[in-house]
Amino acid sequence: MEICRTYSEVCLYEPPVAFVGLQETRDKNWLLSQIGKTSPPPEWVLHIDGDEVLEESSIPELMALSESKAAACSFRIWYLWSEQQIRTDGVYGRYRRPSMFRYVPGQFFEGRAGNGLHCGSVPRQLRGKSVESGVVLWHLGYMFPEIRLKKYAWYNEVDPKNQIEDCYRHMVQGDLPEVPIHAKLKHAGPLKLEPANTTVGIGLCSTGM
Repeated sequence: MEICRTYSEVCLYEPPVAFVGLQETRDKNWLLSQIGKTSPPPEWVLHIDGDEVLEESSIPELMALSESKAAACSFRIWYLWSEQQIRTDGVYGRYRRPSMFRYVPGQFFEGRAGNGLHCGSVPRQLRGKSVESGVVLWHLGYMFPEIRLKKYAWYNEVDPKNQIEDCYRHMVQGDLPEVPIHAKLKHAGPLKLEPANTTVGIGLCSTGM
């Protein structure tokens, strides 16, 4: 939020004090309701995580997509495993996610019940309606081992024994002795890293988001 406040054209929405605990679906629906109150309301919503950066060279295609008739668009996600390398084995090598959608009143997000995790990035009405694009997002949240280990511990605390996610072992492959580099996991492995050719100024990310 401190970064957002430095930009005069950024609207920062702080959640109600009544919002206690983790509930991703609640929070996304509340945020969608707030931006829907703007005048005029938005035509499109670009929905990316706080630890993701838009590839600079993707901006022209992003603008072209905003002129299309698509209801939603999926982006390619590259996961940085260091400041100079991306992970390309398993899901990491092919992952893409709907991250931009046309705003229509009455839309709402729907996620898994219970712990509030793993809610989608487009409203329920648009699931399965995304067109694939060449737009690239760089995911910075796994760049440093200490951050991966911290996330791994947090996920297993709030979402323990999640077999669908393989207990999040893929997040720390090579960082823990019990999850070695050469292991074949449910979603990834053996660990494969390739050079990252980015145009987003990765040197700015040394804060370890």
